[in-house]
Formats: sequence, C-alpha cells, structure tokens
Amino acid sequence: MNANMLGPWVANAAAAGTWVGPFSALLAAFVFGQALAWVYERTYVGLSYSRGFSHTLVLVCVAATVLVLAMNHSIVAGIGLFGVLSMIRFRTDLKTSRDLVFVMGAAALGVSSGVEAWMVGILGTLVFSGIALYLATGPFGSRRRFDGVLRFHIAPGQEGESAVRQLLSDFCRRSVLLSTVDIDSGQLSEHMYQVKFFDPDDSSRLLQGLREGARAKETRLMLQDSTSEY
Repeated sequence: MNANMLGPWVANAAAAGTWVGPFSALLAAFVFGQALAWVYERTYVGLSYSRGFSHTLVLVCVAATVLVLAMNHSIVAGIGLFGVLSMIRFRTDLKTSRDLVFVMGAAALGVSSGVEAWMVGILGTLVFSGIALYLATGPFGSRRRFDGVLRFHIAPGQEGESAVRQLLSDFCRRSVLLSTVDIDSGQLSEHMYQVKFFDPDDSSRLLQGLREGARAKETRLMLQDSTSEY
C-alpha cells in the first residue's frame, strides 16, 4: 500500500467503523495496564523501585493487545510480529519473581483486550489486583518474629537486672537475650536483646523506662527493616 492509497483506505476504514473495535481493545489494555501498574507501585517492597518498570507493565499490556489484533487480522502477520517480539530481551534482569508475575499479568490482560473479552479483562484486573493488595498488606507468608534489636549499657547488679526484666515483661510480647558483655573494666555491662512489642508505641516507652528506671546508657533500638526478613 503506497502513500497515494493510504488516504482513501483510512477514509474507508473510518466510514465503515472498523477502527472502533481495535481502538476499544487498545484503550481497555491501557486502562488495565494502568490499574496493574498502580497496584504494583502500591504493593512494592524494597529499596530499588523503578518508575520505568511501572511504565513497562502498561506498555506490555498494550503490546500484547497489538499482537492479538494482528493475529486476528492475519495469522501470518501475527506470527511475524510474535517472532520479532521473541527477539526482544529486557536490558536489565527482573529483580524478583514477583516482577515477572506482574509482566505475565499485564500480557494476559493485553490478550484479553485483544480478543475483546471485556468481562475476563475486568474480572482479571480486579481479582489479580485484590490478591496482590491482600498479600502485600496481610500477614500471609511473613516470618517476622521480632520487631528489632535492643542494645543498652547498665551497671552490673541485681537491681538493674530486675528493672530490665520487668520493663521487658511490661512492653514486649517476646524478648530473647542475644549477648551480654562487660565493658569499661566491668563497670558497665552491654546487653543485646531481640524484642517483639505488644504495640509499636511501646518502643519509645521501653527506651524511656530503661533510661529512667534502669538508668541505662547508650540505649539504642534498631528496628527490623520492612524489606527484609530475619
């Protein structure tokens, strides 16, 4: 098809309305991809979030729709386009298997848009997004037994040890002594605990109690990072 024939062909397609179906499919793929990318951004846990990967999810959804539309128009063109796509590789490796699943989800939604399976696309987006949000916000799969590591210095003696045990009992659901070391020629003792609080606000109360009740020095609480599991 040369340039002189392109104008009449576009006019005939517009008059016949044959562009409505493909355009609706591409628009739906864009919407589904946007929803999936939003869920990915909201549920991402880590320190290396990439805005470009969210864009990739939207584009993968649209690209899959283009592939299916091409195959509907001509199986030869579709196979050719699929061959070209198979030659494309991500320039960077996917960081987690979860990223790969989101790419697969975007491609699947794009295919559903391409075949105009609107109900499948809508339900797939809602169910996939709902499950992803549930897994990200719920406790499923978590092995987090402690909130952090508590370190402090106290003077040796039964009074200080007793005050520490009482404070840990009042504010911690679970506490495990990791180590105790004499410092400053035995004048002070450094204690290290893993702790699990009854309530997140109890962390500040415990630190204040150690400073005032047990006369602890160098009190430090290193909270567990949300991106890692102990």
